[in-house]
Amino acid sequence: MKIWTIDEIRNLIDTNDTAVARAIVAIWKFQTPTEQGMKETAEDNGVGFNGVDANILSSFAEFYQERGFLSAKQTALGRKKIRKYARQLTAIANSEA
Repeated sequence: MKIWTIDEIRNLIDTNDTAVARAIVAIWKFQTPTEQGMKETAEDNGVGFNGVDANILSSFAEFYQERGFLSAKQTALGRKKIRKYARQLTAIANSEA
């Protein structure tokens, strides 16, 4: 099994539009059901989106799951925002989360 590094995850996000969308959904899944419904961060549990990103990235995650794609604008903004979650994404990729 491949062990991913934070730099590899960031590079994947920087170069692959599908990876951006999948990363957003992966982090969104760590929001509690209440947080998902409210599109906010309500619990300080060390996983999921921060308070600033919760609304917009939750809406992107839902959009992607419903439609199977993100628009070019969503992808560009999502790429910028999701990079900061590389540590969580690395843990998810390496099945430690």
